[in-house]
Amino acid sequence: MENDEGQLVRTIYTTSFTAKGGYKYRKDAIPFWVSKANPKDMSSEQVDAITGATPRNGILVYQWDGTDEKGNHVPTGDYKLFIEGTLYWTSRVIYSGEFTWGNKELTSVPVKVQHFNQQPNNQNMITELKVCHFKN
Repeated sequence: MENDEGQLVRTIYTTSFTAKGGYKYRKDAIPFWVSKANPKDMSSEQVDAITGATPRNGILVYQWDGTDEKGNHVPTGDYKLFIEGTLYWTSRVIYSGEFTWGNKELTSVPVKVQHFNQQPNNQNMITELKVCHFKN
């Protein structure tokens, strides 16, 4: 999650492998997030708060509660979300969308998709992404 100035507000999830140093060995492991989050500067507690095993297949649900990395509520305003995945070596995908936090209506957030170095291997690994903003 980013604010409207492009500053990282919160990471919801990344794999333990990537955050705990995998990005050093695999430069193609979610490089957009690595450049924003600077995992090399994170404490082990910060890393533990956002990491887990590689997700299994199927429907996955991630939620943001409107708080920043320190647990503080963010102000009403415009935010951007990014979902980045490394699909196969240098092949990756980024989904992005913009919404207004504090909007009192249930809305579907339009999502753009960008593919990088698209290859047939795992090209359908992250698909049919849907983002909703619920009343807060």
